[in-house]
Amino acid sequence: MTLGALAIAGAGLVVAPAAQADGLGCGDNAVCFYKGYSTWTGAFHDVTSGYQTLVGSKGADKAWSNRGSGGTLLHFTNGKTICLKAGQLREDLKSIGTVDKVRLTNSAGC
Repeated sequence: MTLGALAIAGAGLVVAPAAQADGLGCGDNAVCFYKGYSTWTGAFHDVTSGYQTLVGSKGADKAWSNRGSGGTLLHFTNGKTICLKAGQLREDLKSIGTVDKVRLTNSAGC
């Protein structure tokens, strides 16, 4: 593994191949949430003008965007937000806070 790959992995931001998305059980054009190693807790497909409240996925450990385009805003109870880009897997959500809302957008930059 190269130093650059280690830096990206250490930051919790990983671009995962399509085969991994299938292994994680995330359908096409969806944003999925997981608790623990690989316990799927929910999927979101719809672009919305506001946030959708997470119920079963609140406090997830990781989020995977299996979308072909567009960004996803993740909101945390501490007020922080992060942008999850199409094709990205974030495994560091707990280190940021408790994720409680999601908003899918058409903009790649969220």
